[in-house]
Order: sequence, then structure tokens, then C-alpha cells
Amino acid sequence: MCRRAGGRAVGLTILLMVALFAGISSRAGDYSFTNALTLAAAAERGGDVSAALKIYDAAEQAEATNSASLCELTRKYCDLMYLTNAAPMQKDLAARALACSFLAVKANSNNATAHACVAVCYAKNCPFSDLKTQVSYSRLIKLESEKAVALDPKQDIGYYLLGRWHYGVANMGLLSRTFVKVVYGGLPPASNDEAITNFKQAIEVTPGRIINHAGLAMVYETVGRRELEIAELKKCRDLQPISLEDRDAQVEAVNKLAKLGQ
Repeated sequence: MCRRAGGRAVGLTILLMVALFAGISSRAGDYSFTNALTLAAAAERGGDVSAALKIYDAAEQAEATNSASLCELTRKYCDLMYLTNAAPMQKDLAARALACSFLAVKANSNNATAHACVAVCYAKNCPFSDLKTQVSYSRLIKLESEKAVALDPKQDIGYYLLGRWHYGVANMGLLSRTFVKVVYGGLPPASNDEAITNFKQAIEVTPGRIINHAGLAMVYETVGRRELEIAELKKCRDLQPISLEDRDAQVEAVNKLAKLGQ
């Protein structure tokens, strides 16, 4: 009984918070983006994805011309994907994230983070898309990532995504590669060496990001450089996660090390 009552109390609190923010967001003088993120985070901790989503949607409208805030909201939409196992909800969140990232670029086309956000969101949408759309998104991931690092050479996510792009295309099966070439005109050249270079660039910029090391370990595994692979996996294990993607990459690295007897 107490647990159920507590759950109702938490749910009611979150609903009141959403209603309060909706009212505040309509009055520009009372609005605070920081408060919006705080309220949404509380909803997330309570497991209420829909409440958090309403707050983020309202904040997106209020921040329609603020590229930095729109980038932050794009990341929040992506993070919400980790709080649900429902594919339709994940697809909706990925679409919302992509739309928000477009707004971030529109607000400031010289914002490197905005272009990186677009590239990330194309990747997030790929699992919910048909093959033709995936091929189109693949080209756009490369394009937006290149824009990001051109605008800001310290944009490690851009390098990381380029590494993932080169790895994915370079190791595409012959039948898949032939099909994509015949039906959709193919993809630009790619190689594992380029993937290694990109992941190393990402690590040089942000050595504390686990996914950068996980990406490099992935390529080393493919090209048979076991000692280097293990070294990168150990870094993944020992670093502190700084994102939900890092958290998942760390778990995967620990499992791989265990299988390798490390």
C-alpha cells in the first residue's frame, strides 16, 4: 500500500511540475532553460518519459533561436531513448532529436556542435529506416561530421562518427556493397586505416570519452591487432563514463575483456 501511495505521490508531483512549467514557459519573463532541464531530469528519475518529453517540447519552442540550447535538447531527446524499450517510442524520440538538430543548425549554421548533433541523429534514426534511407543517411553522417570538424577541430564526436563511418563502409559485405552500388549508386571510399586515424583524432581531443577508445578497439579487433585492442578495452574499463553511450560501451568492453581472459 505504501509503495503504491508513494508511486501516486511521485506521479502527481511530476504532473504538477509539467503543468507549472507549461504555464511558466508561456510567460517569457518567468522562463528559465536551466529550470526546464531540472524539472525534466526529475521526471526522468521518476521514470516518466512522457512528462520529460512535454517539458523538452515546451523548452524547444521557447529556445527556437538558441542553437546551443537546441543542441542540448537534441542530446536530451537521444538520452530519453535509453529510458524505454518500446521501439515506436524510440523511433519517435529519434525523429524528434533529428528535427531539433535541424533547428540548431538553422539557428546557427556555424555551430560545429549543431552539425555533430545532426550527424548523431541521422545515425540514431538508421535502425528505424529502410535501406534506401539508411544509405542516404550514411552519406549525410559523413558530410555533417566533416562540417563539424572543419568548423571546430576540437569536435571529437565528429571524428568519432567519421571513424564509425569508415569502419562500417570498409567492412560492408561484398553482396551488400554490390547491392548498394547497383541500386543506390554506392558510397564514397572508406578504409580501416582511416577509421583508426579518426578514432585516434577523437581520443587526442577527448581522451576521457569511452566510446572513442571503444571505436578504436573495434577496428583493432577487425584488423587482428589483439594487444592494441586489449589496451583500448582496458581504458574503456578504467575510465569514468561521461554519457549514457559511454556507460553502455564500458559494459561491453568489460564483457569482451572477460571473454579474452583479461
